Amino acid sequence: MPGWLGVGLVAAFGLVAVHRGIRRDMPGAMMAAGMAVMSVGMAGIGPTFVHGPWWAAGFAAVAVWPLVKPPRAGVCGGPLAHLLGGAAMIYMCALPTMRTVGGTGAALTANTVALTPTGHHGRAGMGPIDLPGAPMAVPGPFGAALALLGWALACYFLLGTVTALTRRDAGGALTAPRTAVLGEAVMGFGTVVMLIAFT
Repeated sequence: MPGWLGVGLVAAFGLVAVHRGIRRDMPGAMMAAGMAVMSVGMAGIGPTFVHGPWWAAGFAAVAVWPLVKPPRAGVCGGPLAHLLGGAAMIYMCALPTMRTVGGTGAALTANTVALTPTGHHGRAGMGPIDLPGAPMAVPGPFGAALALLGWALACYFLLGTVTALTRRDAGGALTAPRTAVLGEAVMGFGTVVMLIAFT
């Protein structure tokens, strides 16, 4: 992901987090804040530490929060969109941990290829190196299923973004305040961008 795009996502998600916090939508605010922090690492403008099972568990808890105790003012995008947003974040948190080097559990970054020494010509200490190009895919049918899941989630949030921006009542007026509509659209489109970067 280009650095400028990452900066844009961080700023957009940060503004949504503040807006949702003011509206007392704590699950929406926490989801947006988590996405902002993940965008920092994805863009290479800061540390990449939002990945792995603990972060995935945190996003899972935030995702189901509105189902257990709905906020009075509602949640950004509605409970289903929020839940699927959590699923997308879990997908992105868990995916890097599945790309491991030789079964050792050492995670590979999106653009990393593992060099495994072969025979007596291998040199000690050889490990992952960064190469340009598309992200390395998880091999086999499992990898294909993960890629399909990623694209399905991306399509859902792209459709959700368009729906949020075009939703009108019978008189042609917006069905929600403009800031809420923009926040929902930003969350949806930002999720699409992040999923495409990972898938």
